[in-house]
Amino acid sequence: MKASLKSLAINGGPKVKNTPFTRGARYGETEMEQIREVFRNGSLSYWSKFKVKSFCEKVKEYFKCQYCAGGSSGSAVIHAAVAALEIPPGYEVISSPITDVGSLIGILYQNLIPVFADVDPYSYNITAESIRKRITNRTKAIIVVHLAGNPCEMDEIIALAQQYNIPVIEDCAQAYNGIYKGKKVGTIGNIGCFSLNESKHISCGDGGFAITNDEELYYKIHNYLDKYYDRHQRGCRMHHLAPCYRLSELQYAVAFAQLDKIDAITTARRRNAELLTDKIKHNQAIVVPKVHPHSQSSFWFYMFRVKPEKINCSLSDLVEALQAEGISAVTGYIPRPIYMEKMFAEKAFFPGGIWPAEIISSRTYDYGRGLCPTAEEVLSSSIRIPISEFYSKQDMEDMATAINKVLNVYQNKKYFGGS
Repeated sequence: MKASLKSLAINGGPKVKNTPFTRGARYGETEMEQIREVFRNGSLSYWSKFKVKSFCEKVKEYFKCQYCAGGSSGSAVIHAAVAALEIPPGYEVISSPITDVGSLIGILYQNLIPVFADVDPYSYNITAESIRKRITNRTKAIIVVHLAGNPCEMDEIIALAQQYNIPVIEDCAQAYNGIYKGKKVGTIGNIGCFSLNESKHISCGDGGFAITNDEELYYKIHNYLDKYYDRHQRGCRMHHLAPCYRLSELQYAVAFAQLDKIDAITTARRRNAELLTDKIKHNQAIVVPKVHPHSQSSFWFYMFRVKPEKINCSLSDLVEALQAEGISAVTGYIPRPIYMEKMFAEKAFFPGGIWPAEIISSRTYDYGRGLCPTAEEVLSSSIRIPISEFYSKQDMEDMATAINKVLNVYQNKKYFGGS
């Protein structure tokens, strides 16, 4: 017989998760020793080339790429990557509607037009098919977002981009060690951008880096991260307007130590996520996230969908019930597709209600409900829960038990029967 409402913790029933989730220390003696070396070297400036150089060399070795440039955040390096393409103002860049605004800041500050392609309903990533529908003669770049570490289908996207001669930037902020057909994400497009924010797989508090195999793109990215100063003595001092996105030696020092932990962190997260999927995938009210057989997700978070027609409550009711069971659940990754936020809906990117890019393009762009219907459906039917490399097997089993318990209680009798 199906469990009753009284069995839920939110209604006074026994709570599933009665013990704290397992935690661990992100930083330790290895990071501290790197910081001590910075002080022994006597300079905190990134251009002292102690830690910045060793960090970038280590990144190049890990990703098997030729060039690495570091910056103050993942958003900063995406901005520099967009700027390095030197697209004239008023042209378009295609990206995902399910992403952090950091993926889009660089587009807007370069006076370019964000265009949103819809997502796959099961992987939550943009696809070549959805991108193709958005390509116009004004499309000058594509930014793919490997959401939560789940790789986009890159072969199809790269083939489409090459057909139209459009460069591809990979937003890998959430995707350390995401693997697509044996390749690390970030090494497949023209530029790969990573975040070192405190919340990411590895961190130095705040920071980021971009990788590429294109020498000219590398120098331009580097210049756009540092006021377009001629740091490499190439005779291009301040040729273009560029922000100051420098990172200090202290942050690079911590990031250097953190790089050694990527494989262990992502292996543990993947193991925990796969255990959870195995425990909840048979629940008829749930759609687990799809990871293609030729890919490996690094699971920055875990987000599953609920079939609305198969439950008899709201998504927020489910989330509240899960929280009462001891699970840190929230609705969706972001509340709504990014284009539905006030900044986009009202095109309030700059003071005075003036959007220079739209004026330059001599076109009008509208952002609002209905632009990417699948993305809207995904976010309105999704529950996100955290995944950690520190979580134990028992933690994951408790999480699965709570999810199945709550979803089974709120099953729609029309589909499941019982009382």
